Amino acid sequence: MKNARVLTEGAVQLAIFTVLLLLSLYMPVFGMVTTFFLAVPFLLFTMRHTYKNGLFLLAASFIPSVWFGSLFSVPMTLMFATSGVVMGHVWRKKGGTYAVLLVGTLSFLLSMIIIYAASVLFFDIHIGKQIEEMMQQSFQSAQAVLEQFGQPANEQFEKTMKQTMDVVLDLLPTAFIFAAAFFAWMTQRAALPILKRLNVPIGDWQPFRELVLPKSLLWYYLAVMVLLFFPIEQGSFLYVALLNLFQILQLLMTIQGFSFIFYWMHHKKMGRKGAIVIFVLSLFFPFLLHLVRILGIIDLGFDLRKRLND
Repeated sequence: MKNARVLTEGAVQLAIFTVLLLLSLYMPVFGMVTTFFLAVPFLLFTMRHTYKNGLFLLAASFIPSVWFGSLFSVPMTLMFATSGVVMGHVWRKKGGTYAVLLVGTLSFLLSMIIIYAASVLFFDIHIGKQIEEMMQQSFQSAQAVLEQFGQPANEQFEKTMKQTMDVVLDLLPTAFIFAAAFFAWMTQRAALPILKRLNVPIGDWQPFRELVLPKSLLWYYLAVMVLLFFPIEQGSFLYVALLNLFQILQLLMTIQGFSFIFYWMHHKKMGRKGAIVIFVLSLFFPFLLHLVRILGIIDLGFDLRKRLND
């Protein structure tokens, strides 16, 4: 009886996934929304019936993906189904919401790397080359516009555009990480109302103001910053690795800074409105982000929260 119930629910979740997949593939506007729900059937099923049954559902999902889908359906199924099973398993084991977000990010990232490698090996599709071609076309269009106004592009303009193109391509791994984190977060947000509706225990989010990153990240940040001052050949593996690591650590220091601002506002009983205003203004005035990042570095290095409570 139990196996029959599991099979029935698995068939229902598979049907839901198939509908969501078709909407994501063939309805461009509405499909942008349904894409974030693709992992939810696997997440729910795994939470209720263990990861082993979740893996069976994952394997079965490739059948409708190949039958009804297109060339892009199989990679999408791999990425979202795998991440759904992983996130559901961690939630089932009473992992916190931040732990679910972390493993979801790693799962999405690993899937993206596999898909990227497969596209290069089997289809000779290079995302980096495609981005480079698009940027070159934009560069040529900009040149044409300048020439129409009687200001042909000079050597400095061409040099700046070339440097910009190189930086964008070098930061492609960071873009993958940010995309993976975004997909994991959106999947979690999409699943939360459904899980609460079903009375599934999911735990609570730790307040953002209480988020404190490991202090070791500060030393990594400083070490990478120092290494980037050395003359490293641009485009080399070491340069690309350090550049991407530096961007990620910068983002983490900024998050730490915002966390301290929220903590300070709460400590002074000023509510969250002021912190939210600072966050919004930082999106429009980048120099504020530098100040927030410095605040995050000081908070990690000198434990400002403890000093506030002394």
